[in-house]
Amino acid sequence: MSNNKIIANPSSLQIGFSIFGMLFFLSIGYLVYNPELEPYQKADYRAMWVIISLFCFFALGCLYMLLSSKKVELTDEFLSVEYPLLFKTKKVSLDDIRKVSEGNYQINSSHDSSRIEVYKGRQITIEFFELKKITITSFEVSNYEILAQNLKNVTKSYFKLHTGNKNIKSFQGYGWLIFIIILTVGLLISLIQKNLGN
Repeated sequence: MSNNKIIANPSSLQIGFSIFGMLFFLSIGYLVYNPELEPYQKADYRAMWVIISLFCFFALGCLYMLLSSKKVELTDEFLSVEYPLLFKTKKVSLDDIRKVSEGNYQINSSHDSSRIEVYKGRQITIEFFELKKITITSFEVSNYEILAQNLKNVTKSYFKLHTGNKNIKSFQGYGWLIFIIILTVGLLISLIQKNLGN
């Protein structure tokens, strides 16, 4: 963040969830795979591939989340949203923004018919005159609070970038990330030991 612009880099929380989530689901899929099952054992063979396909689908979801990581830059004149892993950048003039609204953003998991809150934050939606929208969440980028405070004022005639003097850091969601990292590393170690033992 400098005096004339706000930079919100991809969040380490989103990157961590993406990478370790992908490794976790691929490892589970590998564990489910049984090379000794033959195609003539139809029920077991099909069940195995359905489960493997499901875990691969979740791994692809994590890959998509990683590839959609955003770097946002806001100045007095333009808003730039860069997707570093896709080598793609959208740069728009602030005059093209029609409306900015902010709301709640949640990531939930379910276990035994009960919902577990993994992450609770905020999201800002930027609407353009061309009927396009961009959504930025506190899960995706760093410096979200300062970015959101400024974005909410960009449609006002008196808008001037106010960077503030603090970087608000939230540690919400990192407990779940540490849990997933430990689980994934343990799973990978057991897979390596299993393969070395064969």
